[in-house]
Amino acid sequence: MIMQRRAFTLIEVLLTIFLVGIISALGFFYISTTHLKQAEYKTALQSQLNLIESMVFQCKSLSEQMPNQVGGADASDTNLSALECNTSTPYNFDGGRNGFVPIPPAGFSAYTATESGTIFYIMTTADNNSSQDEALKSLILNYTSVQATLDHNTTSASFKFYLSR
Repeated sequence: MIMQRRAFTLIEVLLTIFLVGIISALGFFYISTTHLKQAEYKTALQSQLNLIESMVFQCKSLSEQMPNQVGGADASDTNLSALECNTSTPYNFDGGRNGFVPIPPAGFSAYTATESGTIFYIMTTADNNSSQDEALKSLILNYTSVQATLDHNTTSASFKFYLSR
């Protein structure tokens, strides 16, 4: 008796292609580059905020005050690289070599510090409806309203990370 080879039917081939397409679409949805970029931004910001918090609190423990602008005035929307710690031998946050202040990820404004009475916060901004804005929306979920705020205006999102209130 002769064995006949059975080929795939057209329906089997189409069903296979359909299933591969569905799996590919789901994979693309869950592992999209935008989602990965948002996670990367969130992780970088979280790490940098931890570093900045450490720097500020180290200064406060050494000098018993928050960092000031170079020259002694309170920080007022001041770039972190223009802050100094007023210890017995004052030192700049940029270390004279930009060695201490982290550079925010692409698409975020430079970190600034503001002190007003008992409030001291670090701020960065990003364009509305961007991957960076989505990262900020995700990051704010890690904090209470006393620790951080996220405000939107017509063009940008402002993330404020409070170190004292």
